[in-house]
Amino acid sequence: MSCFYVVTAVHDSHEQMDSIVVHRRHTSKKKYRPIYHITSPEGWISNPTGIAFFKRQYHIFFQYHPYNGAWGHMSWGHVVSKNLIDWTHYPSAVMPKDVYDRNGCLSGSALVINNFLTLFYTGHLASSNEVFQTQNIATSGDGVIFKKYIYNPIIRQSPNGVGDFRNPKVWRFRNLWYMVVGTSSRERFGELLLYSSTDIFNWKLNGTFVKSYGDMGYMWENPDLFELDGQHVLIISVQGIEADGFRFRNLYQTGYVVGTFNYLKGKFEDLEVSIATFNQLDYGHDFYGAKTLLATDGRRILIAWLGMWESDFIESTSGWASMLTTIREVRVNKRGRILMTPISEMEDLRVEMMENAWYYPEESFQAGAKSFELLVNSSSMLFDTGIVLEWNFGTFTIGYSAEHEYISIDRGGPDGVRRAYWSPTNHIFMRIFIDYSSIEIFCGDGEVVFSSRFYPKSMRIKVIGKSQLHITQYRLRRSIGYDKELVNRLKNS
Repeated sequence: MSCFYVVTAVHDSHEQMDSIVVHRRHTSKKKYRPIYHITSPEGWISNPTGIAFFKRQYHIFFQYHPYNGAWGHMSWGHVVSKNLIDWTHYPSAVMPKDVYDRNGCLSGSALVINNFLTLFYTGHLASSNEVFQTQNIATSGDGVIFKKYIYNPIIRQSPNGVGDFRNPKVWRFRNLWYMVVGTSSRERFGELLLYSSTDIFNWKLNGTFVKSYGDMGYMWENPDLFELDGQHVLIISVQGIEADGFRFRNLYQTGYVVGTFNYLKGKFEDLEVSIATFNQLDYGHDFYGAKTLLATDGRRILIAWLGMWESDFIESTSGWASMLTTIREVRVNKRGRILMTPISEMEDLRVEMMENAWYYPEESFQAGAKSFELLVNSSSMLFDTGIVLEWNFGTFTIGYSAEHEYISIDRGGPDGVRRAYWSPTNHIFMRIFIDYSSIEIFCGDGEVVFSSRFYPKSMRIKVIGKSQLHITQYRLRRSIGYDKELVNRLKNS
């Protein structure tokens, strides 16, 4: 008998229906709530947990605590889309109910295997000041109701006895399945462990995949590995890197290394993961836990948490907290650096052009909306330039220094500045997305990206520096909602 049918139910359809109806009732135009970013209807959202294409729809899962706007026992939230911009809320995919995951179902992977949407996740159990983490499976034949494998966990403990052992990245190469799990060594250095399997249920430890030699923090999590333009890109989220000038300024960092993975040896060739080789993916205040997927048209797309641990989520007093980033397309340039740009579908969110003019330094205009896109072009790259978003008692500044060849943002406060070196080839170009309480800034061809949270009132946009700027502004539409058919189907099942 196929193991896919030896399962236990996560929760029945009536629980699913009650949950989604309650969330639908409470989703409202709350202060600072975005309209085109994925967020929770109610409760806390953090790392994306998996992304897959199944039954002609994209499925994105995320860590989700549905009961209030704070961290708690994590479920897997779930949204679906046919076009990567219009998203529909689905019931939670897995919830913490069993002995091996009763304190949380943490991030992992989502894959389509034998016509089942298959989730690999970490079960979190906290007991007597100790943490136990295991790797588990849940499956779905319809992409709505998921069932846990009856013989979970498929990996019961870390081989080195460390409690932190999470976020399985699973993929197939030829006749074998591979899994990379984030952990910490006995010496408290971050590392990844490599497993292999012939059937996804029984796993063999192959050894250490890559590890830190001392300067790369104490814990690695959320690994993602993919091949792009003939190179292997490894993304990891790292806890414990010390700030280095304007690098690594956040509490935790998400970045990448590029190399060549040798499947025969089960390791990277000549790859040292250190602060010298580790590149930040995003230079903003709020970016973590990135996940990628090869889209149906061959693009590598990426989404991450637009948040950061131990941040002050002002919206949590309204019963919800945080959001995911917009979807980005990922490419690698000739120097082995990742470029991130908005997917082309984002243009379909434009509903009205609100501004299209040249502005001199110190000129300004009213933003006119709280969810919009700006296209900013300079008349020259030889002079300092930038814009300031202004509101009562607050500003957010974006500035380019021609002399020092860096671009910076400043959202105010004691740790408000983030900076990255940038050498535009022709002229200054920025594409900026603002959605009530978030800002994402894509510079040039995606050489530098900033993602940050901020909490503005009605804004004015002012040009600063010594160069004219041409600014185009579009108002963007709402793109997150519910599937009435699904709600009725769950209600009547």
